Amino acid sequence: MYTVQRLEKKQVDGSLVTLMARDLELIKQTAAQIMRQIKGMTDEDDILLPEYGITGPGILYCYEYGTRAYIKIDRGQKAYMLDENPNHLNRVLIYTSCGKLVEIDFDELICTEFD
Repeated sequence: MYTVQRLEKKQVDGSLVTLMARDLELIKQTAAQIMRQIKGMTDEDDILLPEYGITGPGILYCYEYGTRAYIKIDRGQKAYMLDENPNHLNRVLIYTSCGKLVEIDFDELICTEFD
């Protein structure tokens, strides 16, 4: 659909390191579209984003985007994908139904479309 990652090269302790960053403007636009979709206020021109489910029972610790911390989320809940391009660790950025922005392994998600 669209590429949201860009590569940045920085010098860290004398060595060149490649960092992968996400496009924040595109994430904000996608998050706003998800909020309109959840509220039921979409236009006829809007493309609906599919829902995903986090597979399995129990809990899962995921990297919370922007805080550098791992948080506990419940499996089995619905989520919307904000960034469908996996990073170098095969993680994608999602918005969970409990209101968290987390990076999760792509293999932990199952596409449930629009149920």
